[in-house]
Amino acid sequence: MRTLAFFRCVARPRLPHGASAAAGRPFASSCSSSSSSSSAPPRPLEGMLVVSLEQAIAAPYCTSRLADAGARVIKIERKDGRGDFARGYDRFANGMSCQFVWVNRGKESLPLDLKAPEDQALLHRILDKADVWVQNMVPGATTRAGFGSECLRERYPRLITCDISGYGGERAAGSYWDMKAYDMLVQAESGLSALSGKPDWPTRVGVSVADISCGMFCHASVLEALLYVKLSGRGCAIDTSLFSSLADWMTVPLFHYEADGKGPAVGHGLRHPSVQPYAAYETSGDPVLISVQNEREFASLCEGVLSRPELPADERFSCNVARCQNSEALDEIIQAAFLAVDRTTLIAKLREHRIAYGEVNGMRGFSQHPALTRVPVALPDGSTVQAVAPPSRINGEPRELRPVPGYGQHEDAIRKEFAA
Repeated sequence: MRTLAFFRCVARPRLPHGASAAAGRPFASSCSSSSSSSSAPPRPLEGMLVVSLEQAIAAPYCTSRLADAGARVIKIERKDGRGDFARGYDRFANGMSCQFVWVNRGKESLPLDLKAPEDQALLHRILDKADVWVQNMVPGATTRAGFGSECLRERYPRLITCDISGYGGERAAGSYWDMKAYDMLVQAESGLSALSGKPDWPTRVGVSVADISCGMFCHASVLEALLYVKLSGRGCAIDTSLFSSLADWMTVPLFHYEADGKGPAVGHGLRHPSVQPYAAYETSGDPVLISVQNEREFASLCEGVLSRPELPADERFSCNVARCQNSEALDEIIQAAFLAVDRTTLIAKLREHRIAYGEVNGMRGFSQHPALTRVPVALPDGSTVQAVAPPSRINGEPRELRPVPGYGQHEDAIRKEFAA
């Protein structure tokens, strides 16, 4: 009953859907994991079947979050004994790849050879019962294999298809449409690495933000598409790329560049290019990063922490634009005040006067952070790792995460279930 309200919004209309149509079911697939206990957060996507021909990060990120919410996700892997190449990235998660463990929990692994007629037929039988098809293969590969999204929607009219590429389809990306793309390449192409590095040395952001952002956009788009199916009775096509995902994030620096021909300053490290003071400063111990977002906060900083209540009236610092233009002078004032007291006293003042601040942590500090929540995830060998809990809590509780699949772990069961 917990999921009833959600199903009223996203349930498919009772229209024919191939041989698998079944009126009254919230999603096309009648197969799902066992229901959660009454005390656990709800899994509102239970009953939904997602089939994903995926590798690396972007598509697996999307589908793992659908799995977290209860969707059944069948992960199609290469039938070569190795599967998704992300399985081999490293061995830091109890002998498994960290990245694979992170974005493949809660799925079922099915190796297929899409050149083999029997495996093609099996995949079509699965798709006949599916709600969502996701793929992030090399551009054109699924079409050559006979599983292009346009053809699939013609065959299964209410199927949601989600294609993930490096730069977008041929119409959107022009000559880039068929280029292979990986995260750092797209960080460089989008201008993000230039903003993140020094003026003469662009730098990769420390995590795979192109992959992650694309997976997040795809996840949101699939949820929107479920509502579209409810309203229209028809499936729809989702087309997302790593480049377009980072391009959205680059809107502000793009506007800045088009306004003055220069864009934001680069090589600023822990310093915001257009808000001041928003930077890291030396203290008697480790650095402290502060963030002042408005005039009320600046006045509080000046009076309560810097003991300089006259500064907001100084025309050099009277508004954010002025403070950015005179940031060197402001930095000298703040730095002198921060070094004039011990670090413990400084932090106490920042807290007392409600100034946002942060400590500059490495991985050790992050791993011990009081706000970090961990949840166990089971691995194929029976061991567990303590994963980071999903960011959103449902009804105040972190969601239980389902196991990570071994390569081909579910092949026999799936072949039996979907036998001709």
